[in-house]
Amino acid sequence: MDVRILKDKIQNDLDSYTVLNHYLQPYHNKGRLKAGQHISNPFLGQPQKTPSFNLYDKGNGNWRYKDFATGDDGDCFELVQQLFRCDFKEAVLKIATDFNLDVSKVAEPNFTIQLAKWDTTSLGFWEQYGISETILERYQVVPVQFYKRPLKNGNELHVQSTATEPLFAYRIHANCYKIYSPFAEKYRFSWLGQKPSNYVFGWKQLPDKGKIVFITGGEKDVLALAAHKQKAISLNSETAFPSDELMNQLKERFENVVVLYDLDATGLQHSKKIAAHFEIQRMLLPNKLTEQGGKDIADFFRLGFTLNDAGLKMEDYRKKSSTDQYLSQLLETQKALTKRKAETIAKTQPILTHYDNAIIFPRTINIIQGKAGVHKSRLAETFCSAFIKQPMHKNHLLGFKTNIMNRPTVCYVDTERNLTEQFPFALQQILQKAGYNKEETPYHFDYISLLEIPRKDRFAALNEYLSYVRGKFDGHLVIVLDVVTDCIKDFNRSEDSMQLIDLMNESINKFNVTFIGLIHENPGSTDKARGHLGTELMNKSSTVIQVGFEKGKNGQPTDLIALNFLKTRSTKRYDSIYLRYCNDAKGLVLADANDIAEVMQSRHLKAEIGEITAFLKEYLKEPTPNKVLVDILTDEFDCSSKIIRTRLKELCESKTIVQNHLEQDCILTKTPQGKEIIYELKVQGGTVETTVEKQLSIVTE
Repeated sequence: MDVRILKDKIQNDLDSYTVLNHYLQPYHNKGRLKAGQHISNPFLGQPQKTPSFNLYDKGNGNWRYKDFATGDDGDCFELVQQLFRCDFKEAVLKIATDFNLDVSKVAEPNFTIQLAKWDTTSLGFWEQYGISETILERYQVVPVQFYKRPLKNGNELHVQSTATEPLFAYRIHANCYKIYSPFAEKYRFSWLGQKPSNYVFGWKQLPDKGKIVFITGGEKDVLALAAHKQKAISLNSETAFPSDELMNQLKERFENVVVLYDLDATGLQHSKKIAAHFEIQRMLLPNKLTEQGGKDIADFFRLGFTLNDAGLKMEDYRKKSSTDQYLSQLLETQKALTKRKAETIAKTQPILTHYDNAIIFPRTINIIQGKAGVHKSRLAETFCSAFIKQPMHKNHLLGFKTNIMNRPTVCYVDTERNLTEQFPFALQQILQKAGYNKEETPYHFDYISLLEIPRKDRFAALNEYLSYVRGKFDGHLVIVLDVVTDCIKDFNRSEDSMQLIDLMNESINKFNVTFIGLIHENPGSTDKARGHLGTELMNKSSTVIQVGFEKGKNGQPTDLIALNFLKTRSTKRYDSIYLRYCNDAKGLVLADANDIAEVMQSRHLKAEIGEITAFLKEYLKEPTPNKVLVDILTDEFDCSSKIIRTRLKELCESKTIVQNHLEQDCILTKTPQGKEIIYELKVQGGTVETTVEKQLSIVTE
């Protein structure tokens, strides 16, 4: 038997997570090993001090293992090879045996197929529906040069692709293809190999959870919907009836299941039958589609229509409650609360701490606010680095850290920075501060930019993305919105603001999600976050951190950055954290005690230039050494010697007029005398002492 064919059967009949979890069961005993949950490396003789071996989804259900400490990485076949010290063929046979796969039914193919490469001609057919090469590859659609298969009479059928009648194939596995000849007069579809029972196209590409999934009449419809950011599946034909098991799984995973068949008699008849039987929704395409020569959702997109078209009609076959519209939901919630309040409720552990202080808790909304340019994004990036930090990496990240065993997945949504330099550089900084190379993309770090999405469409785009990441990643999600006001059309409009807040509240209550939103403060002296959205977020948030430059003398901003906790719902309000920007570190660092003390002291300093000159008028009657003068001024004004030296330097360099005790206009000078610096008030044309001597001589005369 060809081991490649057996491998294809394993991949077709089993999902890679099931295989990996099965063979790792003796090493964790947790039933199902969650993505990102660390166990000790099973390949090592001794348990690791800090386990970092885990499973992750590379995408499209392709699960792999990874150990960040040792560098071990591979798929389910490589895992079996490593665990049982066998070669690839032995690993494939072992998996097939352990999972009781019927190897006898794995027959050698009785057909020949020659695949082609995508070119402008073959892609052109799909591109008219908006379907890209990326979508085609994701769903394993391939161009065919020719195929041959035996006929019942013993002859051989040979079909060649031509410019007018191209051939395509939906690859099920190496031993099975569904041929699609879109322009054939008689047989547009045919099977090579044994057709699988309960065939469902697009099933493997569905996320675990989502808002809506369509059941369509064909594979092309699935691809067209995927090209327009929608999730969909199709059966073998419109006349096929879905199984109860399939529909139950769809209802469990998606909030809405909608059947969307062709706008012809067959499609209308069977879509209504399915919707009524399974109590789901049915979408009807507009009649204008047939008037323009179309009949299905792919044609609908080809003709330039969108899912926002007013002609689309939704029919709801779901059972309606006999009670009031929301009463049943309210009573269900009450029932759940009654049960929960009778249980022992353990205090939720934070997902982000600063030393011993809990900062962010799971399933909460949190805000970082501040004026423009105060490094809000850099603080958020530090939080992200803490969430995804390599266990052995030594960067202390300003003291912020997360529980390694409960490490979340971070999804960073940016709205402001350009895509050529600023945002890519920020992503590099997040990764490097967490202990990764810039070329790496950890499985628990995701990112997008809404910069190119029109503002009016950003809420819809964000909603789609949240559904996508909930389906893609297991475990806790931390969604960073930078900045949150750019995620909606108008942050001063209550309807837009509440739409986003409702989405966030729904997410944290229904799903394992936490939000960190960044928002600008209003220009000027106010500390209020911008707009109606800022007001509501302050009310709804669990933690609100204000970032700003600490003010010093005369209310002027300094380089000292203060993190002030305006609101902490679950803890006492903490003392401020002080930072500064460091060019060498290319980011924020903790400020030292001297920097903090100096700024705090300067805020209350009375040693203004006017005060200094008034004091010098009465005191500096004769040349005075630097140390003596500085000590006297320091005691007089209760400030640091550094501030006094700065003031004296300003007076000397600016040649500010300072009157002496004789009401004469002088300037302050400093002159080296040996190792000393002497300060003196000099009258224009001579010293103070010379002038005094002249006056005394006049009086004497």
